[in-house]
Order: sequence, then structure tokens, then C-alpha cells
Amino acid sequence: MSIGNWDLQTMWIKYLITILLFYFFALLQSSFFIYFNVFGAVPNLIFVLYFTVIFFDKKNNYYGAIFYAMLAGLFLDIFSTYKIGLSIVLLVIIGILIKKIQSSLSETKDDYSFAHFAILFFASFLIYHLSLKACLYFLNPNFIALTLNFKFLAELMYSLFFGAVGFYICKNLLKLDKNNKQNKFF
Repeated sequence: MSIGNWDLQTMWIKYLITILLFYFFALLQSSFFIYFNVFGAVPNLIFVLYFTVIFFDKKNNYYGAIFYAMLAGLFLDIFSTYKIGLSIVLLVIIGILIKKIQSSLSETKDDYSFAHFAILFFASFLIYHLSLKACLYFLNPNFIALTLNFKFLAELMYSLFFGAVGFYICKNLLKLDKNNKQNKFF
């Protein structure tokens, strides 16, 4: 069975690999990188993977953005002390915003520069962090962590570093895919 250029088996493999990658990054973030913190901050690898996948997905693939947001939000919620569903809702909103912004950019083919990536990453990370802290405050008024402190900046820079690595890996894989039509990854 074939859907457009995708065959059904390839689609399932793509989603299975994505789920495994999110799980691997969640384990890496919560078990390995806690020993390599910078000023008490660890990179948010789940958010980095989520943003990178959303950024390199097609401009108007809103269903994909929602799927990846639900997946990333689930892993963020499971591996944290927050209420289940909070990150899912925030990431769905951020994913739709990213797709709307990408659709409004004047780029004709989905070929964005690192400046686009870094600015959208910074804004998305900031929105996620502030929205999460605001929601946690409203759910529990005793929770007072609505400040942007040095630890947040360290987490942002640490995550942006891994985001930059992911950006260049994806960019090179897409170039390889465009140059050699025989070498399709998904």
C-alpha cells in the first residue's frame, strides 16, 4: 500500500525510530547528563530533538507537529515531577506556532539558515519555560520559580549547543538525500 511517495511500512519505521530516539534522549538527559551539568543545568535533549524534528519537517505538516509535540511532551512529563499533560499542551501550541511562522517566511523551499533555527529555538525555549513555570505557579501558588535566572540561561545555552549539532547533522543528511535520490532515509 502506498500513500504518495511514502509507503506505509516506511511511515511506520519512521515513527518507530522517532519514538525510540525520544526515549533514548530522555534516558540520556535524565541519567547521563546530570553528571555533566553546567552551573546546575542540564541540556533539555527532549526539547532539542522535538524542535529539530519540527523545524526540518515540512512547513505545513501540522499533524506531524502535533504528533511530535505529544510524544516529546509525554516524555518530558514522565521524566519530570510535573503534571502529566502540561508539557504536551504547551508543546502542541509551540509546534503550531513554529509551523505558522515557517509558513509565513518567504523561503520557497524548506531551506532555512542557522539564524532562523537559533532565533526560533531561543523564542520557543523561552516560551516553553515561562509558560511551564506560569502554569505550575497557577496549579500550586506555593511554587515560586517564575524567574529567569543564571541556571535557565545555562540550560538555554547548553541546549542550544546540542540544537546546533542537531541542526548541522540534519542539514547534512538532507543535502545527502537531495544529492542522491537513491539514498532515502525515510
